[in-house]
Amino acid sequence: MAAEEKKYGIGEVQDILKKEFPDITISKIRFLEKEGLLNPERTPSGYRKYSKANIKQLSYILRLQREEYLPLSVIKRKMQDLKSGKVVAGDMTVMSGQAAEPSLTGAVPVSLDLAPSKLGLSPETLKELVDYGIVNVHEGPEGKYFPPSELKILNLAKEFFRYGVEPRHLRMFNQFVGREASFIEQIIRPQLQHKDPNTKRSAIKDLENLMALSQMFIQALLREALSSYLPRPASLDILEEDEEGATVEAELEESAPDLAEPPTAGVEPGASEQVSPAPETPPQSAPADDQMFPE
Repeated sequence: MAAEEKKYGIGEVQDILKKEFPDITISKIRFLEKEGLLNPERTPSGYRKYSKANIKQLSYILRLQREEYLPLSVIKRKMQDLKSGKVVAGDMTVMSGQAAEPSLTGAVPVSLDLAPSKLGLSPETLKELVDYGIVNVHEGPEGKYFPPSELKILNLAKEFFRYGVEPRHLRMFNQFVGREASFIEQIIRPQLQHKDPNTKRSAIKDLENLMALSQMFIQALLREALSSYLPRPASLDILEEDEEGATVEAELEESAPDLAEPPTAGVEPGASEQVSPAPETPPQSAPADDQMFPE
């Protein structure tokens, strides 16, 4: 008979993920579950039990947040696509840490005429995005359309609009990307022009790594530049293992059930934080004025 798959408590999951995500907290894991991005098993007593698949799924979500800066609403749609089979396993490269950019396998183009209703954007806004060079309309046998790569940009732009950003404000990203692309191209061009196929393959791998490195570098610089506005990460004491090899935190996890809505007087076993993280999506901002976003 096949051995039963090992399941992990929430404290164990945090310890596993800390190597790659040092700031991961139990509250963060619970918050992602509350938002519908995770669905761990529950014992009859109400304890969370995570499978290896759950841990991989959580790693994927955290990488999308860290490397693609995607909001939870977009990540949730990606997870739903994966579960439904709309997107195949090729989109899971980020899960294994092999690339910062998941492929768009399974996505389909959208015609220019249908784009406003499909994306929830007005024709005027779409025209502005095209006019400012944020996205490009492609020509095909059946007319004008947006390919999957452009649809991704449009969806991200739509998230910006919720904060009062306008299409013209996004022009600065084109300028940033142009300089960044030129910089990476200078590094990698000699290898890409090499006649040896193995050298070219190696160059493409280096190109992907440089793109991922650039994204992480920019994120680190941006976080540091805005650090004065960010809350300090919640501290979490990692308790030493007892003589039987189980942590005290794990014992607490097993000693009392989770509560769907824990009262303020107590917290779920296994947690040392007292404050849950605030939702990642802020309320609708007022429209921005011209001085808020310099040209």
